[in-house]
Amino acid sequence: MTRKNFLIGSLSVAALGARRIFAAAPGSVMGTPRLKVGVLSDIHVRDEVSQKVFIKALEWYRAKGVDAVLVAGDMADHGLVSQLQLVADAWFQVFPDNKTPEGRPVAQLLEYGNHCVADWKKKNFADDAERAKNMVMFDPRGFWEKAFHEEYQPVFSKTVNGYTFVGAHWPGLSAREAWFAEHAKEIDPAKPFFYFQHPHPKDTCYGAWAWGHDDGTSTRLLSPFRNAIALSGHSHYTLTDERTVWQGAFTSIGTSSLSYTSLDYNFRENAHRGGNNYGIREGRGHEMPQMPTSDGKQGMLFTVCDDHIRIERHEFVWDENLGDDWILPVGKAAEQPFVYAKRKPVRIAPEFAPGAQATVALVEPKPGKDGKKSTPTQLEVRFPAAETREKCRVFEYEVQAVVLADDVEMAAVTRRVLAPDFHVPQSKTGRAGACVFALSAFPKGAQVRFDVTPLECFGRRGKPIHSQAFQIPV
Repeated sequence: MTRKNFLIGSLSVAALGARRIFAAAPGSVMGTPRLKVGVLSDIHVRDEVSQKVFIKALEWYRAKGVDAVLVAGDMADHGLVSQLQLVADAWFQVFPDNKTPEGRPVAQLLEYGNHCVADWKKKNFADDAERAKNMVMFDPRGFWEKAFHEEYQPVFSKTVNGYTFVGAHWPGLSAREAWFAEHAKEIDPAKPFFYFQHPHPKDTCYGAWAWGHDDGTSTRLLSPFRNAIALSGHSHYTLTDERTVWQGAFTSIGTSSLSYTSLDYNFRENAHRGGNNYGIREGRGHEMPQMPTSDGKQGMLFTVCDDHIRIERHEFVWDENLGDDWILPVGKAAEQPFVYAKRKPVRIAPEFAPGAQATVALVEPKPGKDGKKSTPTQLEVRFPAAETREKCRVFEYEVQAVVLADDVEMAAVTRRVLAPDFHVPQSKTGRAGACVFALSAFPKGAQVRFDVTPLECFGRRGKPIHSQAFQIPV
C-alpha cells in the first residue's frame, strides 16, 4: 500500500468524525507488517494467580505472531527473587529459549521497575544474609542474569527486525545521559526507534500534571529525535484515556498495567460503602483521588509498517478491544495527529439521556464494634451514566452543590468524580455514578440542589442534569 493510499484510507475513516482522524477499526489491515510487538507494563507478579494473568497475555501475543514482547517495568511486585523467577518461568513456558514452539524467535524486552528493586519485604527475613538471598535489590545484575539468561546492563539496546529498542532499568535511570552521549549517533533517523523506561517522560503523555513521571531527563534526551517513540508505565493509567498518546518533539505513549488500572490522580482513598472511589479535586495538579480497578488488565499490540504503526488496545479480562486502533504515521515528514492541541477542539462531549435526573439521599454511618459512628452523616448523590458521543466517552463527572436562598443560587461545593466504567471496553459501560458530601458542609435547613456535568478526558463538558431541591435537616 502506498503512502497516498494509506492516507486516503485513514481520512475515509476520519470522515465519520474529525476526532477519529488516524484511528481505524480494530484489527483491520493496512500495509505490510515489518514488526509486531506486544507491549505491557506493571504486571506485578506476586504469586501463581498473577503469573497466570501474565501467561495469558503472553499466549495472546504468541497467537498474534509477535516478534518481541516489551514489559516497561514493575514485574516482581514486592522485589522478591521468587517473584522475578515466576516472571521468568512464565516467559520461558510460552517462549522456550526465546522462541515459539514452531521455532520462530521472540525477543524479550524486559526491564526492572521500582517494585522490582523495592525493600518493602526486608522485615520478612531474619538477617542481611537472608535478605540478600531473597531480595532483588541486593544483586539486580546477578538475579537478572540467572532468571532471564541474558547479560544485565543498566541501559541496553536490542535490534528486532531492523528496529532499535533502548531500555533503561529503574536502577539504570542515572546512566541514561552517558548512554545517549555514547550511542546516539548509532540510531537510524530514517526509522522509528523505541525507548522504554518505567516512569513517564516528564510533561508528555497524560499531561504535565500526570503522576509517575521522571525528572525530565528522558524528555530532554529524546527531544532531538523526532523518530523516537517512548513507552512508559508506572502510573497504571487506563488505555481508554485518549491522552495516552502524546506527540511533540517525539512521541510518548503510556503502557497502562496488566495488574490493575488507575484513573489518573495521585493518591488513594478508601472506597465508599464498598463501591466506587469518591473524592475531591479542585483542579489539575491539586488534590486528586486515584481509583484502583482490579478488573482492568490491559496491554497493546504494535504493528509496525513502512509508513505507520497500528496500536491495538486490548483488555485481557474480557478479551475485547478498548476502542479503535490508533494509527501513528511514521517517517521524517510524517504528520503528528496526536498533538493534544489538535485533538481537544474536535472532541465531542458525552451527554446524559433526555430526562435523566440525579437523586439525593441521606446516608447514616453504621456504628462500629464499639457502638460509635466512625464517620459523619453524608449526602449521597446518584446519577445515571452519561452516554458516549461519537467515540468520546465520559471520563469524569463534576458534581456541584447549589444552595437555594431568597431566589439566589449559590454554588457551595464542587467535586469531581471519576466515571466508574471509564477503564472498561465500551460494551461494558453504563454503570451509574455517585458522589458523597458531608452533611455538615451545608447550613441546617437550607435547600440544596445538585448539578451533575459529564466530561470527557480532554475536558469537553456535556449538559448538566439536576436533582430536586433537598432540604438539609435542622
